[in-house]
Amino acid sequence: MSYQALARQFRPQNFTELVGQEHVSQALINGLEQERVHHAFLFTGTRGVGKTTVARILAKALNCEKGVTGSPCGVCTACREISEGRFVDLVEVDAASRTGVDDTRELLENVQYAPTSGRYKIYLIDEVHMFSKSSFNALLKTLEEPPPHVKFLLATTEPKKLPITVLSRCLQFNLKRLSLTQIKDHLIKLLSLQNIAYDINAVELIARAADGSMRDGLSLLDQSIAFGAGNVKDKDVKLMLGTMDQNSIVGLLKSIILKEPEQISQQLQSIFSMSPDFSRFLDDLALLIHEVSLYQILNSYVENSQFDKQTITSISESASPEQIQLYYQIVIKGQDEINLAPDSKTGFEMTIIRLFAFKVGKMDVGQKKTKKSVDTYLPQEKPKASVQLSSIVNKAQDVNSEKLSKSTHSISPVNSHSKVPSNEITRENWEHTFNQMPLKGLARELARHSHVLSNKNNILVLSIDSQAQAFMTDRACDNLKKAIENISNEPISVQLQLGDESNKASVETIAQKERDIQDENVRETKEKVAQNPFVKHMQENFDAEVIQIKQGEDFI
Repeated sequence: MSYQALARQFRPQNFTELVGQEHVSQALINGLEQERVHHAFLFTGTRGVGKTTVARILAKALNCEKGVTGSPCGVCTACREISEGRFVDLVEVDAASRTGVDDTRELLENVQYAPTSGRYKIYLIDEVHMFSKSSFNALLKTLEEPPPHVKFLLATTEPKKLPITVLSRCLQFNLKRLSLTQIKDHLIKLLSLQNIAYDINAVELIARAADGSMRDGLSLLDQSIAFGAGNVKDKDVKLMLGTMDQNSIVGLLKSIILKEPEQISQQLQSIFSMSPDFSRFLDDLALLIHEVSLYQILNSYVENSQFDKQTITSISESASPEQIQLYYQIVIKGQDEINLAPDSKTGFEMTIIRLFAFKVGKMDVGQKKTKKSVDTYLPQEKPKASVQLSSIVNKAQDVNSEKLSKSTHSISPVNSHSKVPSNEITRENWEHTFNQMPLKGLARELARHSHVLSNKNNILVLSIDSQAQAFMTDRACDNLKKAIENISNEPISVQLQLGDESNKASVETIAQKERDIQDENVRETKEKVAQNPFVKHMQENFDAEVIQIKQGEDFI
């Protein structure tokens, strides 16, 4: 018993039956109807989007017995023979198997002869990018000026590999990847035609797994019908594809966000017992994270999502947008590395561990690592040295924080109701003025990197440090001006200008004062650490080296 695959059985036979390639169909139909037919066509796009199918339909349109038309009849001898793959004047070539220049020359030897039974002799070269450089050179002249009875139809998934000399000789059409909805609707149409029972969710899973390729979708549909004994059911398709229930994906992500190691461990064991396709699981997890991010940033919910809106909303509220972005990056990176792991299960598990272990923001990992490394290499008879060294570093950090808080009051509460006399906004009083303004973001950085150049006749001129030039956006400047105007007890005009590097003022900005204090603290910390007996012992006996690690805004 012979069976024809769905991808062949339901191959489109005319331009109107093509799915998702209307831009190509319309252009070709118009060209055919107006008798403006180029001698060389190049069809590009990913696998399974219809490149070869479009080429065969075009061959029918050119050779249909009713004449050159955008709507081939499909019943004449030429149309039927092309559909059945036995039309003598349609020469289909697989470039991957005929890469040599001799093959190309042999192919072109018959170009000069008129077609046997059709109107045109058509050369359909699939995966043309596989031709060698010599083969392309042999093809060029004929491709540019073929006999009037010859048409070239080229197809490729990688147009970037084609020489520019070939591209410039062809009329190029780029076929698009098909959307999830387009594939799903087409599969449902075919299932209805064959009276096959199906679950909507099962068809959607197949369409999603097809990843933009109609041919892949039809092949998976074929497989699912056989797997389900003539039916396409949700449970069977999930088992066939190795996909997990969405509750498993959602539950795992929620446990990661809530930092529940025991729950994560139990869920992983449950996932492993199902022996899923781990790469596909990460795909679905990335899809969930992507939809959460869309909802957080753009307040947009993806229609036809496999995850309900309530789930997306719940996850969005339980994690920050920054953390969600980090999760997405880890999952995508894990997807790349899963094939480098000892096995896919290990690669998957390490990706989940990373999701649990890393978080956005300041962490005390640096301090813990320092303490652990000291304990590891510390001689057993001198346990106090580790404590002493840690105390020195911690004390230095406390001093650092104390000095910073005394020198600047940037962390002190802001009294948004207080007013500053306009004549008191001076170079000496700028720091006090800064602390009265509820500034954020770039506007705050502008203020930190500026000093008062002059304040006369209710016109305040601020000089901005050249290091802060990148902060001088229109919005940041406007926010800073408004903040000063709002705290002034009388109307004042604010002007901002970039400082002149050739004529540096002796006055320090708030940012410069903070840096000076920090540099001094780092120097003092280095001196104290260098004088520590344990450090000296490690340097003299083990060639140890004191390494400065920047953690947030502190040095340890």
